[in-house]
Amino acid sequence: MTADQYYRQGISKQFSQGPAAASRPEPTEVTDGKFTDGRYWGELAGIYPLSAATADEAAKASAVNFCCSLIAEAIGSLPFDVIDIATGKPAEDFALADLLSYAPNPFQVGAEFWPSMMFTAALRNIAFAEPVAHADGLEMWALDPLRTHVDWKDRGFSVTYQDDNATRVIGPGDLFWITGLADSRLRPLTPWKMARGSIEFALALENQGRLSAQNINRPGGVLQSDQELGDEAFERLQESMRRWRAGGNAILEQGLKYEVVQTDNSDSQLMELIDQRTMEMARYWRMPRSLITGNSKNSEQESGDFVRWVARPWCRRIEQAVRARLFTPEMRRRYKVKVNLDGMLRGDSATQARNAVLYRTAGSHSINDVRVNIHNLPRIDEPWADDVREPLNSNRAADTMTGGETAPQDKEASTDD
Repeated sequence: MTADQYYRQGISKQFSQGPAAASRPEPTEVTDGKFTDGRYWGELAGIYPLSAATADEAAKASAVNFCCSLIAEAIGSLPFDVIDIATGKPAEDFALADLLSYAPNPFQVGAEFWPSMMFTAALRNIAFAEPVAHADGLEMWALDPLRTHVDWKDRGFSVTYQDDNATRVIGPGDLFWITGLADSRLRPLTPWKMARGSIEFALALENQGRLSAQNINRPGGVLQSDQELGDEAFERLQESMRRWRAGGNAILEQGLKYEVVQTDNSDSQLMELIDQRTMEMARYWRMPRSLITGNSKNSEQESGDFVRWVARPWCRRIEQAVRARLFTPEMRRRYKVKVNLDGMLRGDSATQARNAVLYRTAGSHSINDVRVNIHNLPRIDEPWADDVREPLNSNRAADTMTGGETAPQDKEASTDD
């Protein structure tokens, strides 16, 4: 029996559809504690909500959406390889490798499935998928976090999931999941909850700027007069103030005076506060400052910072999660998983060309190594293209002193041997 057949036979037992539907309360959002978004006073008042009570509301903040979508797209689009340990090359004729890389399910390709998993993982620090075995093989379906509730225990957990037909309780043996940083517990920390204060502050700033723009930057204030206004004068005043709010001119009667009680955006330093809140929220996702501000002059250093502090930890978790939760013991002895980060570290075209020259002159890479592994070009089917150069300027000082010939003392030593 081949490893792939062994896998298919074992996966049918390991990943069943789970227990029958149980009478459980309605599931809640992953790590949120709420199943529905609810309604906020801001919505009742006709303005945008200022609360980040759920992950979806938190993701409406531009900085949160930027960080999570950047992590999702960057990591989810990386090449995903299953490597044969014996040969060090990608495994061939291995159904699971194709499923994970290209077609997790009939409706999603790998470049759609993995970014969606990573967005959920970046926002909530955990993402679940359910492997489903059937006659044609295995499929992977991401679980909707709004229909998922996790019951965390000291050394385990169970997932209550509300699908289209019924509520199901699913154990860890029937799931694939990715988790982020935790503080000595199984339950991971939740970035959007930890950043909730900063997110709600940022939403309030955005709302202030929005209202100010709607009012054509006209500051709020009060009208004062020593005279009593009649009904007709009051109606004319209301109409005049509406025109003023829309950008027109106001006509004040009977000694009315307008006193500003609200500062404009420049006085309140709105833009500086928005920038400050953006940087504050980005720290929760360890996003490099250069990616937030866009002022980086060194794209290679910028990519390196993102890979070291953001992408590499997540890729390491994905590699180990796939190997531990989807591979059988026999498969773990034969194969390993690699998320290829080389594409993020190449830099610009000038840097790639300089590195290629260094690899060749240093004698570490052949022409085919440079073409295939660095530039994704086809191999040259010639023996010389696989030869590695030997640098002639790397002789010992003794050889250089004798004009490139072997030093006499070395000749004597070699003769004695």
